[in-house]
Amino acid sequence: MFRSAAISRWGAVALTGFLLLPHAALGRVRPHFGGELRIETSGAEAPDFVKLLVTETLTSIDTRGEIRPGLAVSWQSRNGDRQWQFRIREGVQLHGADSDAPFSATLAAETIRQGLTKAGIAGRVHAIGEDVIVEFDAPLPQFAALLADVNFGVAASDSRGIPMGSGPYTIQSIAAPRMTLVANLDYWGARRFPETITVLWGRTAREQALDLAAKRADLVEVPPEELHHAQQERTRLSNSETAEVVVLCAERAGAADAKLRQALSETIDRSALLNFIFQKQGAIAGTLLPNWMTGYGALLPVVHDTAHARQLRGEAGGHVAFTLGFDGRDAAMQLLAERLVLNAREVGLTLQTVARTSDVDWLLRRVPVRTANPAAALTEITHALHYTVELKDTSLESVLLAERAAVADYTLIPLLHLNHAWSASERLHDWSSATPLQPLPPATWIENKVESKP
Repeated sequence: MFRSAAISRWGAVALTGFLLLPHAALGRVRPHFGGELRIETSGAEAPDFVKLLVTETLTSIDTRGEIRPGLAVSWQSRNGDRQWQFRIREGVQLHGADSDAPFSATLAAETIRQGLTKAGIAGRVHAIGEDVIVEFDAPLPQFAALLADVNFGVAASDSRGIPMGSGPYTIQSIAAPRMTLVANLDYWGARRFPETITVLWGRTAREQALDLAAKRADLVEVPPEELHHAQQERTRLSNSETAEVVVLCAERAGAADAKLRQALSETIDRSALLNFIFQKQGAIAGTLLPNWMTGYGALLPVVHDTAHARQLRGEAGGHVAFTLGFDGRDAAMQLLAERLVLNAREVGLTLQTVARTSDVDWLLRRVPVRTANPAAALTEITHALHYTVELKDTSLESVLLAERAAVADYTLIPLLHLNHAWSASERLHDWSSATPLQPLPPATWIENKVESKP
């Protein structure tokens, strides 16, 4: 009797509390479909993760760097990784705002041809039935991982010339710098929750921060130079991790001998660069790939030895002056270049900074890290730096050997690994697993109420 009465009293209290909960709190219990997600970025076009909401690739890379099936359900390599065969997924349709098209091996083959051209890789591609065959003259063991890059996203054009793919969203309109996506209700995979996604690019970090604060945006970039301030402001941030590497590249092969290149590398105070310019948001780098991806950073350590650098400079002899180029639109790279001038002066090297990226002796580059797969990441980064790596296989040992060869003669000098993050409005839910590479986890949903428009 006492037990039943107690249960009844506590049951009544719980029911009363439940009924008194505000509707917003009740709505948070379960995700729901709908709403408009507003994204802003600083790039010259829509970001890669948005493109991969529209188009899909034959393979995909998960957060651990493992290769997963995409539009290809299986694949295999032969002849020492010189020939690759992919079995495409059946029953997939490409959707656009005003037309549809079937996904086929022929379309996949044409996409791979275009992607190989962009990547500077020579290969022969054939569509045979439901399979795509790709052949190379030299081994390419990382090819399955490379196919996950956005440049291999399978797409066709609708009657308006707008790309249409097989992803969870279709492009409703493009009027640069704005793109509007709508949910693909016929998507073959799991549906995403936001009904509409609006992307606005070409926005400065300050403009993005102001729009987020004014509730005109829901998801904005936080570059490394702004990350410390965002943390102090207690902004709602994604996980922060390396999203780009800063590299000093020798652009003219005859501009400096190996001793001078090594002297320049060893005189650079990378810790000062990281601490004062980027507020410790990253790590000093002796490697192109971040240590969280490979774990072998200690095997290629950073050397800061001014005395040895001065010795190397003396052995080279003569008066040495170089031009140091950087992107004139990038204030952080200008500050970094000015610090390098001071470092070089300590050992008798003269650097003259110029706000251009061509016709220079040395060039500062910020290169994005676009995948968590080490073999693919090293290939993409070195390609961006106009250097070709050769991998025996996709093991970490092979990646280490290739990277060691890439930085051995100091024509590529890694300086910093910089952390990026994304900041989100309170309208985004189930967003805690977001990362710089995946700022929009599949489970993310959004409240429908929008207080103001951009």
